[in-house]
Order: sequence, then C-alpha cells, then structure tokens
Amino acid sequence: MIADIKTVEIQEKDLELVVSKKTLGSLTTNAIQIRDLVKNALPKYDISNYNESNIDVAKKDKAMLNNASKVLNAKRIELEKEFLKPFDELKNTITETVKLIGECSGKIDTVVKSSEQKEKDAKRATIQKHWDSKSFTLVALDKVFDDKWLNKGSKEKDIFKEIDTKIAKINDDLLTLEAIGQDTELLKSIYLDDLDLNKAIQYANTLKANKAKVQSTETIPTPAPVEQPKTVAYTAPVIPTQQPEPTTLTRAFKVTASRDLIIELGEFMNQKGIIFEKIEL
Repeated sequence: MIADIKTVEIQEKDLELVVSKKTLGSLTTNAIQIRDLVKNALPKYDISNYNESNIDVAKKDKAMLNNASKVLNAKRIELEKEFLKPFDELKNTITETVKLIGECSGKIDTVVKSSEQKEKDAKRATIQKHWDSKSFTLVALDKVFDDKWLNKGSKEKDIFKEIDTKIAKINDDLLTLEAIGQDTELLKSIYLDDLDLNKAIQYANTLKANKAKVQSTETIPTPAPVEQPKTVAYTAPVIPTQQPEPTTLTRAFKVTASRDLIIELGEFMNQKGIIFEKIEL
C-alpha cells in the first residue's frame, strides 16, 4: 500500500529566510601593489618612447602588457566565481521556491476572481431589477451605469438612490427641451444619444440662428432695374444691376428612415439654411 502523503500547511512566517551562519570571505593579495607598480611604470611605456627606430621593442612591450593584463583579469574572474558560488546556490534555490509559490498563488487567484465576478454579476442583476421596476425605457441601464456600483463598498440603497436621481434628471432635461417650443422631438433624440443637455441646447440655438438668417434674407426687397441713359454723342457705360434674390419655394414631403439618418438630415438642412418643421401625422 502507498502511504498517505501528509499534507503540510504553510504559514507566512515559515517562509522567512533565516541565515544561521554567515562568513564573509576575505582575501589577502598583492592586487594593490600590482596597481601601484603599473602606475609608477606608465612613464616608461609612454608612446613618446617608441618610434621606427625601436619598433621591435614596441612590439615586445605591447605583447607583454597585453598578456599580463589577460592573465590578471582571468585570475580575478576565477576568484569571483569561487566567492559567488555559495551565493549563487542560495539564489537559485530561492528563485525556484518563489516560482513554485507564484504558480500556486496564480491558480488560487483564478478561483478568487471567479468568485468575485459571480458576486458582481449577482449585484448587477439586482441593480437591473430595480431599473426595470421603474418602467423607464427612454434609455437602457448601460447608458447611466457606473462601474463603482459593483464595488463591495457600494451599498444597494445608495445605488438605487443614484439611479432614481439619474432618471429624475433625464425627465427634467426633457421638460427643459420641450420648453424651447421648436424642433423638440429632434432635440430630444439628440439628447438621448449621450444625455448631454448643453449639447442639445446648443444645437437648438444653432437651429434658431439659421432660421433667423433665412428669414432675414426673405425681407430684403428686390431693387428695380436701372434704366440706361440715352445719349447721341457717346455710348454710356453699362451700370450693373443688383442680382435679385433667389425665389423661395415651399415643398412638403414625408421621410421614413432610421433615427440617426433623420438626425443627420436635420443637421444637413440646418447647415444649408433650410427651414423645416415637424408635421404631426
């Protein structure tokens, strides 16, 4: 029979690294003497001491210095590896342990996040139920939803109060647009797209200004043509006459399209200075 594996429970204090013995290495070398020797010998090997006449000496000194430097640095690397070996073993062990802990924690995290998401889904369903109870269908809940409502610290009573306040504000804003008295349905449609009352009012002001421009052009009288003077001695220059204003026509038609296209059509006519009004069917 296979013996049961005893389950070990980890406590955070059990993972605290304890150094039971630490002996810092020390070296007694002649490294400082070598450095000082090189500093003192630098004048002998200055470039000014070499030329074509002693090129063989230059080559010999260069080879000697390069080889000595190579051997010296190789010895330093050898000692460094020897001194760091105990620490590297410790480092590798700790790295492996941290990786094992991370993998285990990551798997647990998926369970935690799944549980948290279920809580958020349940809370959102409760919020949706409250929204539906208001029978407010002008906009969807997503239009006014605040993600902070799903936080643990957000209480349902406070969320419901915020929702009621938002619905009341939308209704008040629509009443404000109705008070404008013109193009109210178009202005409401624009407002309900992003719930920006200032944007809708600004659009209403643009419509009003465009209509005023069109109406002002209709009141300008058409000047009578100027009679050309008749002379016998010379031909008088032609005096240009002011061009008459274009004739204003009225046409009625019915348009069937999506709400977005209707809004775009209204914007186009406003840009062109075309006066239009909604006809109740």
